Amino acid sequence: MWRRILQLEGSSHSIALGTAIGLFVAMTPTVGLQMIIILIISLVIPANRLAGFIMVYVSNPLTMIPIYWLDYWVGLKCLAQEGLTRSNFEQRWLEAQGKASEVGWYEGTLELLRSIGNDVLGPLFLGGAIVGLLCALPAYPVTLRLVQQYRDHRKQGIPSGSADEESSQ
Repeated sequence: MWRRILQLEGSSHSIALGTAIGLFVAMTPTVGLQMIIILIISLVIPANRLAGFIMVYVSNPLTMIPIYWLDYWVGLKCLAQEGLTRSNFEQRWLEAQGKASEVGWYEGTLELLRSIGNDVLGPLFLGGAIVGLLCALPAYPVTLRLVQQYRDHRKQGIPSGSADEESSQ
């Protein structure tokens, strides 16, 4: 994933911005709409869309429940509320996903949100925004530095990862 980001065309600023925005969106409970959100944001902010698309895949079927549980937990803490246990949250989420998969992605997303319930949605979205910001804020300077270093190494003719390759031989 990082190699693809480092090799993207465009300014290092736009790549870093796209990466940060993509990571922010990946941490929000917007499954099914994440690519559209990246497109809309990149129309307003000069961010590299491909970097955003790549980072959205941090949120996938294997990571979705842990990410969304963290979002929910952070949201509950911020709102000083009691909520579902992790196992209850996971069970509710899986049941909702099962119902949502029986229809198209748009209807499925709406059904997923409806079936989870309002008692979960508020903390989930609030926590998603907070977790997204906490991930995206450091992602920008880290990505900016990595892209600049990668490009400097390429200009100097140093293969990427050459120090790692030499030490492993």
